[in-house]
Amino acid sequence: MARRTIQAPYGACDFVGSRPCHNPVCGCARALRCTIRTGPSARTSRGVVFWDSRNAPAHERHWVRTTHRAIGAFTHMTTRRSFLSFLGTLPLGACSHWSTTDGASQTARRATADGPGTDAMNEALEILRPYAPSFRGGLSNHGPMTAEALVALGHHDAVLPWIERYRKQLEPRLNPHRRITSSGWRDALGDRARIGDWEEWFTNHLKESLWPDVLARWIPRLAPGMAAAGLHGVIRVGHAVCSLAAQDNELRRDELARALAYWAAEYMSLPGRQGDHGELAPSEALLQVQALPDENRRSRGLIATQLGELAAFANVINLVDPSAGSPSNMSDLISTFAGTFANTTANSFDFLHAVTGSAAVAELLPYVAADDRDLVRAYTWQATAAIFARYSRPGLSATLEAEPEGSKDFKHLAKLAVDRGDAHTIKLAAACRREWLRNPDPRLLAAATRRVRKG
Repeated sequence: MARRTIQAPYGACDFVGSRPCHNPVCGCARALRCTIRTGPSARTSRGVVFWDSRNAPAHERHWVRTTHRAIGAFTHMTTRRSFLSFLGTLPLGACSHWSTTDGASQTARRATADGPGTDAMNEALEILRPYAPSFRGGLSNHGPMTAEALVALGHHDAVLPWIERYRKQLEPRLNPHRRITSSGWRDALGDRARIGDWEEWFTNHLKESLWPDVLARWIPRLAPGMAAAGLHGVIRVGHAVCSLAAQDNELRRDELARALAYWAAEYMSLPGRQGDHGELAPSEALLQVQALPDENRRSRGLIATQLGELAAFANVINLVDPSAGSPSNMSDLISTFAGTFANTTANSFDFLHAVTGSAAVAELLPYVAADDRDLVRAYTWQATAAIFARYSRPGLSATLEAEPEGSKDFKHLAKLAVDRGDAHTIKLAAACRREWLRNPDPRLLAAATRRVRKG
């Protein structure tokens, strides 16, 4: 692999590789290696600043990977001031708590950039480090996820008091006891007893590879087990990635390792495998999902076992065209389940996870190779459709007839969610607000309002 440095009027990109990318700054190779680099570690020669991809933090690489077109403006910048001003306008990764389109976003951005949000998140992860990802026989540890959601909502001051209250019920993490191997990792999927082994596995991988590379490799591998722990596996990974996109450090990489390990250890596949896809958007396909009979609903078994008794569910995964939906497949899916949650009067807790789970996947998709994204979208649809099949009732609709009383804006709802103090309420508010910044569907506001007002 040949290494080359390409200069631009106010910058350059160092890259190892040969495949072309679409970066208009340098036209170099694969975007994951293409880097913007500023600060004391930048090298300067004859008035040109060089950014070295070998030493740059992963989130800086992600800037370029997700903002190729925007970076085009970079080529005409001739001063450091203009360049840094431009950088300040860019979203950091897919996680939209760095957007400046509303007051809550601006608060979150200042908190993270200036220190309090970063400090609170890092301290929370340090406090939570000794604890297992589940407790009391399988309840998910919401500590790291809620801490990140609070920072994203602009309430970093609430993080540590919340964590101190919450951690009293948690249990110690398990140590590894049998090493997972490159040839045998599939055999360890879905084995809860090997959570410690999986944590060791992903910790080692994140030491050897950049975290975006690990995500690109492992999200497609874990996607068929999207239903893991009621979607809490992928939800925790989504929060960990948003945290890493804000700041890359050892604590946050450790959290990503533990989140991926949780998904792998709880891995649970559902009936049906991705094949030739259909032509429907998720909102259309949901009308064709057959509900479980009442006698199956009374069972306390795993949802995969219950759905295995419903032969029609095996084809559900192939009802949807992964590229169909308005404004996008994932936005259609998230808003559809937000509307379903806002309208239901029973079992709302379960539909809530369809919203936060699909929203987590939306944050992860930019890290997935383009060729693998349809697979990830398909298994996300399957997992959320399973929740609908298990918990829906006749007449349930995803269409919002009227906005619920009390709907105002996400800044207001964030405060109400924080005051309530419930992990699921806080996480739902953060997930809906992030999606709102991409797609301002009123069902997102309605879902967050319903949870805050009614539970």
